[in-house]
Amino acid sequence: MKHIILVAIVATIWGTSLQADEIRTWEGKWNNRKYNTTGPLKCIATSDESGKWKATFTGLFKGDPFKYEATFQSKPDGKQLKLSGDAVIRGHQYQWTGSMTGNTLSGKYKSNIGYYGEFILKEKK
Repeated sequence: MKHIILVAIVATIWGTSLQADEIRTWEGKWNNRKYNTTGPLKCIATSDESGKWKATFTGLFKGDPFKYEATFQSKPDGKQLKLSGDAVIRGHQYQWTGSMTGNTLSGKYKSNIGYYGEFILKEKK
């Protein structure tokens, strides 16, 4: 009986810390260092229990709206999650790394055609 109660407690704790299909939204700005441009950026992402995320990023580049899908992996690192992912944007390959700390999603990106920069987004509830 004690074993069953212990398993139930562990399952409850684990289930609350690893919520499957969690949806989160962040907003902020991106910066392209190659052309010294910036603009608004929004990210809506869902995660699963294995730490995989699927995200949709939307924003503006010189007044032109964009939207792209990205996948990334998260790994706990102290009080933050370390992130790494990739995306294809307008036919170009992008790789990025970043972190989630509290309500902040930040990252650095680099493309195969020389675009590079960063973004800092704050979570919207």
